[in-house]
Amino acid sequence: MPRTADIKTAFITAIQLNPKGYQYLRIESFIEKLRKHNWHFSRSDANAWIERYQPDFADKTTDNSDNRYWILRNMGRIF
Repeated sequence: MPRTADIKTAFITAIQLNPKGYQYLRIESFIEKLRKHNWHFSRSDANAWIERYQPDFADKTTDNSDNRYWILRNMGRIF
């Protein structure tokens, strides 16, 4: 049975470090981690969750796709 707390756990485990030292994630990796916790989000659901619950992440997608590239802003934190 999926638990609400597992969404945040999946989000945290999907975060990676890019070569410049910024923390980032792609929606596909977030969705993959969610599935391991029995949550089945669409790309739009996952993007909406980040927009609502992670205000320190900025959308840096360059190609206007649904597979967004989210990056943690300077001095930001994960809620």
